[in-house]
Amino acid sequence: MNYQFSALDNGVRVLTVPMHERSSAAVTIWVKTGGRFESKKLSGASHYLEHMLFKGTQRRTTRQIKEEIEGVGGVLNAFTGEELTCYFAKLLNQHYPVALDVLSDMVNHASLDAKELEKERTVILEEIKMYRDLPAHHVHDLMGELLWPDQPLGQPIAGTAETVSALTRKQIKDYKDRYYHAKNILVVVSGPVEHHDVLARVQESFPAGTSKTGSKFQAAVSRQSKPRTLFIEKPTEQTHFVIALHGFSRHHPDRYKLGLLNVMLGANMSSRLFEEVREKRGLAYEIKSGLNFLEDTGALSISAGVESKKTPTAINVILHELAKIAAKGIHENELRRAKDYFMSQLYMALEDTLDHALWIGERLMYSNDLPDREEIKRKIEAVTSQDIRDIAAKLFRTNHLNLTLIGPIPEKVQSRIRRDFAMNGA
Repeated sequence: MNYQFSALDNGVRVLTVPMHERSSAAVTIWVKTGGRFESKKLSGASHYLEHMLFKGTQRRTTRQIKEEIEGVGGVLNAFTGEELTCYFAKLLNQHYPVALDVLSDMVNHASLDAKELEKERTVILEEIKMYRDLPAHHVHDLMGELLWPDQPLGQPIAGTAETVSALTRKQIKDYKDRYYHAKNILVVVSGPVEHHDVLARVQESFPAGTSKTGSKFQAAVSRQSKPRTLFIEKPTEQTHFVIALHGFSRHHPDRYKLGLLNVMLGANMSSRLFEEVREKRGLAYEIKSGLNFLEDTGALSISAGVESKKTPTAINVILHELAKIAAKGIHENELRRAKDYFMSQLYMALEDTLDHALWIGERLMYSNDLPDREEIKRKIEAVTSQDIRDIAAKLFRTNHLNLTLIGPIPEKVQSRIRRDFAMNGA
């Protein structure tokens, strides 16, 4: 892919992804801030600010922001993560200048109106309540607290009802001024676009301003010497749980090995956990594993929702499968399928203008090197079955394990689960 990259004098970076055979274009604006940049007092500020950028600018009302994109058939949205916030739009290519103008207006000139801020506060509080009422989601927030206790990385990205209720307009504005500046911003446009045209429009939208240093966050403390558990007894129809352990950072040399291990473990219907937990035993409708790669740490998680009385059995089946991979490794044909799946998923995702812009944008925000798909393929092909076994043996250890659980599990059963979890870990 012939990516074209430029850096403006003020520090804003611009990347175009030429996809001339497409009819659509995607515009993304990335800001280097997220949940782990927040103090405990400011927990939820990044997410609150993301919401507020849709609530009007000096030039546009809330309605105009939405109508200018959706009125030409486009989609408009944003997301906040631990380390990044991204605003994006996808629409037919001839309208991409409108999307770039709208998004840059939001990022640069959000009004942060006091009345709108109060209205949005109630919306976010309802969002927090909604996710707490969804045990399959809330159990993952609990896992963040367990993996990274007493540090920003372990805080829920949306904040808590207490922190969101206390945030003031001044705090939100000061937070924006601190992080929404040129050196923290990357603009990515994909589709049948010309780099010089995109660059000229970005230069107009992001004029030179006061130079500031880039963002820094508190380093993650990922040390763990014994298994950890956190349970909430709640009258739900199912018991939802997450088993997780600390993984690798986005820069770790073994990240592709871990990626393949994740595919074989629980990333699709051919995976070991899907076969053992759902197909053979019928313990769960959904069982999956996933990876989270961060700048200086990461995590591998396994999640499921099961009939409450079957929870101890499901957890033990998963732990047994982890131990089996660490002890016996995997089959060559299993590894071959995982490699093909990994690369096929990547190639197919990169055919979409928005998916491509999101993939390359996230990579570039933390690296000066543009990813090369063929280089990734070479690294994937170089992974051996012994590599997978070594990674599993390194990570799948009892003292590395964490378990969060929400469901109608009485204290007596909780105690048994904790005991078995500590004894039967990988």
